[in-house]
Amino acid sequence: MSRSASKAARDLLLGMKELPEQGGGWGLLLPRGKAPAELKPGAHGAVQAINPAYLEFVPRVSVSSRGTGVFYGVWFAVTFSLMFLPGIPSLISAMERYENIGGADVAFWLTVVALMSFAPLIWVYRSARMPLAPPVLLSRSLRKFYCWVDRKRGWMVLDYDDLHPAVFRSTMVTTAGSATFFNLGLAQLVPGTRKIADQVNPAPPLFPAERPEEVWEFIRTYMDGTPEDLPPVDPMPPLQDSRADHARMDRLLLQDMVDEHHRLKPGFFNKLYTWFWGGVSYWTERCDLWVQRTAPRPAYPPELVEAMQWQGDNPYRTRSPTEEEQAAWEGRLPHLNRRWWAAAAFSTLIYGGMFLLMTVGVWLERSQ
Repeated sequence: MSRSASKAARDLLLGMKELPEQGGGWGLLLPRGKAPAELKPGAHGAVQAINPAYLEFVPRVSVSSRGTGVFYGVWFAVTFSLMFLPGIPSLISAMERYENIGGADVAFWLTVVALMSFAPLIWVYRSARMPLAPPVLLSRSLRKFYCWVDRKRGWMVLDYDDLHPAVFRSTMVTTAGSATFFNLGLAQLVPGTRKIADQVNPAPPLFPAERPEEVWEFIRTYMDGTPEDLPPVDPMPPLQDSRADHARMDRLLLQDMVDEHHRLKPGFFNKLYTWFWGGVSYWTERCDLWVQRTAPRPAYPPELVEAMQWQGDNPYRTRSPTEEEQAAWEGRLPHLNRRWWAAAAFSTLIYGGMFLLMTVGVWLERSQ
């Protein structure tokens, strides 16, 4: 089976309907069942918590529609309000001076102003308060993955033993350059065919290509091996503590671009990508982390709640955090905070500049 992968996983994201019978340009098929492993197990930051009852995967941090909705919704609402609302008295005054401007015209423009100023707040509310998917869980006793889809479909429950694992390559291209990542996909096929019926992606995109396979071997060993067969899991920043936001952004957004001490690794692309990403997405990602802490979450299915209970010591090992990691989680690691606050300042200049251009510029033009 070829270990090469040259076609991006975007094919899957854009609607790949069937899983090929062998690896190739699209990606790589992984061993399943009792097939021998080619690599050793590794968590690689994909595991948030592990115990005898379940494996909890890290929630993804990305260019999230939820964080984007909160930030841009507020930005558009404030910007449009300051652009248009000060002009309402002039509109009413014009109606009083000119007979051809009637009440219907004023009502139309007032409606337009109201929609542009306040409709974005609906986007904010929906982004902040719609039920948010909990992390993907794998129940060891039930041998099932649980993944929340949406309010219409609810929980997607996939039998672990029926899934077909594969690694898909994805290439991200931005004005800062391009980067290649590899995604672990676990597909449930229509019986008797290679058609993909459902799929779960438990791990974030990883690099290099071996890492998603090692995460799969970690899952396989967790399900059918012993705790001693697994390496210690690296501790992850806490989900509910806002002081850990910068640490989470490091681990889940920049990944291998930062080292274990939360310092940016040498390299032109690492610096360019970090500043580009920080300038464009810092505030949307902070909003996304806030949504993850505050949004309502759907209740787990009753059978999963029961299966999540366990007693006694946890035989699965998690490495103790270093002093630097603990400081990062508590928001008191100076070099980490300096880098992200500099990115925040850069992002504020970008969006603040656009805000001033669109508001003050209109005021100055109106005053002439």
